Amino acid sequence: MRHIDTKKAYKELLERECFSIEKSNITISPINLISDIEERDKTYRSFLEMLKLDAKHKKYLQEHGFLNSTIENQMYRTIPKNYIKRRLICKCLKSHYNLEGIPGFYQEEDFAWNFSYAKGFFIPVFDEMNRIQALSINLDNPYNEMENIWFSSNSRINGTGTKNWISKSNINVNTKTVFLTDSILLSNLIRDSLKLPVIAFSNINNSYQILKVLDNTNIENIVFILRKETNKNLDYIIKRVFKDLIPLGYNLEMKYIREFKDIFDENFNVFYTLKSNKIMNYK
Repeated sequence: MRHIDTKKAYKELLERECFSIEKSNITISPINLISDIEERDKTYRSFLEMLKLDAKHKKYLQEHGFLNSTIENQMYRTIPKNYIKRRLICKCLKSHYNLEGIPGFYQEEDFAWNFSYAKGFFIPVFDEMNRIQALSINLDNPYNEMENIWFSSNSRINGTGTKNWISKSNINVNTKTVFLTDSILLSNLIRDSLKLPVIAFSNINNSYQILKVLDNTNIENIVFILRKETNKNLDYIIKRVFKDLIPLGYNLEMKYIREFKDIFDENFNVFYTLKSNKIMNYK
């Protein structure tokens, strides 16, 4: 009736107190910029402290080689199934933190905050300073052959999308060899149990992010840890990641493991060389 666009009209309605349960102004934006690392770290840590780890997920981690102390220190938590519980957690969290800009959180039609749900448990993705930069979800049942997805809310009201974050640990000026894996969970095990240099990625579609991590380091050797000999992502990784690394002079090798615990085997450092001609044939 006033001849204004839908977006402007929607925001004007939201600014009216009668449209807010808490009688406060609420701004809805279809896309939020991601909050800085300090804000994400504080919010995610408080969020995870409100959650528990179910026995079945703890057993899963233990069977993969994680110690109880490591499980607690790395803050693995089961995603609550109960809808009301998720809303109550967000209500408490919202009283201390601004959830706009924090991937995974969003508002519903009644303006109450909630967070994205999936059956599984949260895996914190740490940066080099041990700050939580994002959360990954380990799914109870793989979806489209994926075991992990990012905790994100980019398609929700006032939600925020996340990035395909890279995790890197134990890398310094003296590091010559680094382990590369497509599993954040496996990288956490390598980082804390073996204290080895490791880079982990998930769902990336090119090598740019890895190259950025390798920049300004003295790394010469890259060992990709392949969890299964039948890993269906291998062709993808060779095409999109390793092929770009070959011309830069890195020595690329591959290590097969069937289970996470295989990294504790005394023969862990026996590698399979990934030949240049094998990679270049994927052009």
